[in-house]
Amino acid sequence: MIAQVFILFTFVLFSNQQTANDIIEGYLKVVEPLKPDCIKESGANPDFIDKALKDGKFPDDKASQCFWKCFFKKLNLINDKEEVIEENIRQFIGVPDKKVADEIFEKCIHLRGSDICESINNIGMCVYTSAIAAAGKQ
Repeated sequence: MIAQVFILFTFVLFSNQQTANDIIEGYLKVVEPLKPDCIKESGANPDFIDKALKDGKFPDDKASQCFWKCFFKKLNLINDKEEVIEENIRQFIGVPDKKVADEIFEKCIHLRGSDICESINNIGMCVYTSAIAAAGKQ
């Protein structure tokens, strides 16, 4: 199921006529099936997660940050040792221009926080805002 969602998401995001709304909708479609499990695991407020994706307002509470860790884990963006799987992150960025995707990757992949939840939140927020900004420039 997760692999099918990820493949669908990749097709949606790699269309050449991509807008910021397309990216947001793609992210929402990927998050939705994983949301119940990650809400349960992290204790995050579902409204905060929806607001993060729809409005780009990522809350800084620990539960929301750990939601994204759960999400990254379920999408195989981090491994069991909680290390980022760089190749998978590159594919997840979702902008059609490889050069732009590489720039976003390099900008975001090295961001860290005080723990794995904060680090993943920082990377995810950076990828999200950078992909939206890139789509706005097309």
